[in-house]
Amino acid sequence: MSQTPRLRYVHPNGPIVEEIDWVDSEAAFLPYGDEPGALWLDSSDGEHHTARYSFIARTPYTTLSVQAWQAQAGFAALDAQLRQWAGLWDGLPAEIDAVLPPFRGGAAGLFGYDLAYGLEDLPPNEAPFAVDELRVPAMVQGLYATVLAFDHIAHRAFIIATGLPETNAAARSDAAHAEIAQWKQNLIGVPSNALPAPALAPDLDAPLVSNFSAERYQESVAATVASILNGDIFQANLAQCFSATLNASDTAFEYYRRLRRESPAPFAAFARFEGFALASASPERFLRAENGAIESRPIKGTEPRGRTPAEDKAIAETLLNSEKNHAENVMIVDLLRNDLAKSCADHSVKVPELCVLESFSNVHHLVSTVRATLAAGKTPLDALKASFPGGSITGAPKIRAMEIIAQSESSRRGPSYGSLGYIGFDGRMDSNIIIRTAIVKERTIRFHAGGGIVADSQPEAEYIETLNKARGLMAALGVQRQEISQTEAVRG
Repeated sequence: MSQTPRLRYVHPNGPIVEEIDWVDSEAAFLPYGDEPGALWLDSSDGEHHTARYSFIARTPYTTLSVQAWQAQAGFAALDAQLRQWAGLWDGLPAEIDAVLPPFRGGAAGLFGYDLAYGLEDLPPNEAPFAVDELRVPAMVQGLYATVLAFDHIAHRAFIIATGLPETNAAARSDAAHAEIAQWKQNLIGVPSNALPAPALAPDLDAPLVSNFSAERYQESVAATVASILNGDIFQANLAQCFSATLNASDTAFEYYRRLRRESPAPFAAFARFEGFALASASPERFLRAENGAIESRPIKGTEPRGRTPAEDKAIAETLLNSEKNHAENVMIVDLLRNDLAKSCADHSVKVPELCVLESFSNVHHLVSTVRATLAAGKTPLDALKASFPGGSITGAPKIRAMEIIAQSESSRRGPSYGSLGYIGFDGRMDSNIIIRTAIVKERTIRFHAGGGIVADSQPEAEYIETLNKARGLMAALGVQRQEISQTEAVRG
């Protein structure tokens, strides 16, 4: 590859930006798939309008890893780290700012669903409530000094190096120069074109099972509907958890390579943490922040893609006209509006798009857009904490819905239904909802699939919806839907 730079910028505070010739992001990340701390925020669905940027980061200079009961302290520690370097990019020329991808160094990683146990008064870790079987940290946030950034629309790639954690500008500049030189060396020979598809999934060493039988999941849906009709809640998201044992020849990263081809998604990601990894094909944005503006894009309403163009169109129109799915979506929009109001300016929360049909590789979704402006003195991290976990995967009212979830699901969700993304030193943020996502610990692979239960939910239809949502995750394992009933088990 040519090493001739296009854009090069040296900031007075030490950071350096150097544009490089285009390389394929998968090929660039390939050497680091088994490296703890390596992170690839991967906009793999290039046809979706939100799939513009991808980022690769590795070797964080600090990592915050906390358990659920440490949630408050974890958020406080992360806030302190971000505030320490809040002025790092001050004075960046507008013409450079407009060109650069939005993540330019900062925190990136996991906010797991189980942080809710440390943020809210939720049931204890004892029967009949969900228990923590996975036992991984609830929050893992790396502080990254250098980012390899891709703009898929402009077809431009950049190495952005801050030189942190050096404490003076000259030392930061020296460190940034060294980081850029190392990245350029690492990228020699990396192709610009997409890699060939990975090999087919090897046979599983233990079959795919669920913590629900089909019958018990439908019984739980019926019980949730009864709670709604009794006035206890309006909606709850009920999920089943699938698990299997990977073949000894397989890896978490190879699984992700297969997954991103089965289910390309605008908020996909692969993250390797100490002791476990996440392989995400999420289509859903949780929160995005830029210059004080906040955006969320909750998804509620799902139908599988059709086998023919005519069938696909008919399914899409049915979803778009579904009163049930509209009601489900509107409830969550209202919940999110309330959550954002806790950290945003009065009267700033708006809904410019409500129940818009969006089509992805395997499913159609109804997607809404909620926007707001941060209140004075509030940060993007404040907005994330106040809105966490996302309403689209809890229900309404949120706390009571989470209590019902903990009673209905036999094991804690762990990272699933949390959020994965970045918060930059400059206050920019983007994050997904961890759906369509597998957790790999040693050789055990787990993933959840669920749906929002409302008053007119039909138990069998809701069960089928979970299988539709898990289709891509199963296919990346070499498992077909019809195989689930043959291997289904009840755990817990």
